[in-house]
Order: sequence, then structure tokens, then C-alpha cells
Amino acid sequence: MDQETGGPREKTDLRSAPGFRRRSIPAVLLGTVLIFSGVLSGSKAPSQTASEALDLGKPVAVQRVIDGDTVELSNGERVRYLGIDAPEMRRKVRGRWVEKAEPFAAEAYELNRRWVEGRRVRLEMDRETRDRYHRLLAYVFVNDHLVNAELITSGYVVVRLHPPNLRYADLFMKLQAEALAHQRGLWASESRNLNP
Repeated sequence: MDQETGGPREKTDLRSAPGFRRRSIPAVLLGTVLIFSGVLSGSKAPSQTASEALDLGKPVAVQRVIDGDTVELSNGERVRYLGIDAPEMRRKVRGRWVEKAEPFAAEAYELNRRWVEGRRVRLEMDRETRDRYHRLLAYVFVNDHLVNAELITSGYVVVRLHPPNLRYADLFMKLQAEALAHQRGLWASESRNLNP
């Protein structure tokens, strides 16, 4: 089947195709010779970056937790959790980093650390795979637990949806409504005015 049209593929004789030139055969042969000579001489393709080497189907180790919604993997990649936003452990003020945590930042960090630090996690991507800071964007699983969802359930993070990454949007909104109804974490009545 032709993937574009959905119909059967038509057989095409390249020699009769418009724009075919007999001199293109020597060019193809020359390219083939160059490829094989590179293989025989031991030259390699450029090395892969850490993200290209990351097999998303296999668990990967979390080296450290940066905050309530960001971790660093053992290969050096940073992963930003999709669909959530945790209070910040630090922030920039007039171009300088200030180590003044927002309310519930320490709790979000600690819960995330207990879930993933030093453990192997499985990453699930959505439509966009990187943010503007070049971090991987992912849903993070420990065994069958979706850590993004666990953090929402705790009440220490808020749902932040960024289309087109909406795979778990309905679930996340439901869990946030439950955290609000049960006044968990930053949804507690005395801390509502601190809600980001």
C-alpha cells in the first residue's frame, strides 16, 4: 500500500521517469564505493548524543533530583516532567540566582526524590520531546506508577498543560480536583493564597 494515497503502489521504471539521466548511475556507484571504503577503512559515523543513545523503551537511572519536576539521568540528560509545575527551589532575581524556596518547594522536591532518586525509571514522551532549555519532556514511571500523577495527588505541584503534550490531561485535571477537594499540600485552606 502507498502510505500517502492508501492505494497500491505503481511500479515505475526509473529509466522512463521524467528527469532520469543515465549519468546518475555512475554517481550512485561512486557514492556506494565511498560508503564501503569508509566502512573498510574503519571510519565511523559521528557519535550519538546522549538523547539519541537513550532507549526510551528501557528503564534509565536517575542520578539526582533537581527539584519537584526536574531530574538528571545517569547519562547527563535533564528531564522536565510533563503536565506539572512544582514550586521553585530557587529563582532569578535581577539576573542572579537566589536560594529562596517558594512555599512547598522542599516538599515537592523531597517527594520526587523519594520516588525516583537512584532508581530506574521509564520515560514516556508526548508530541514535543524538548523544551526551550533543551531538557527532555517526559512522563516518568517507576514500575507502574506515573510519578507526575503521584506528585499531583500529593498536592505539592499544580497541573500545567502545554499543548500539544496533552496525553494525560484529563487524568491530571481529575487528580488536581481531588487534591483541591481534600485540601492536600498547597491546596490546604491556609496556604491557598500561596498557590502559584
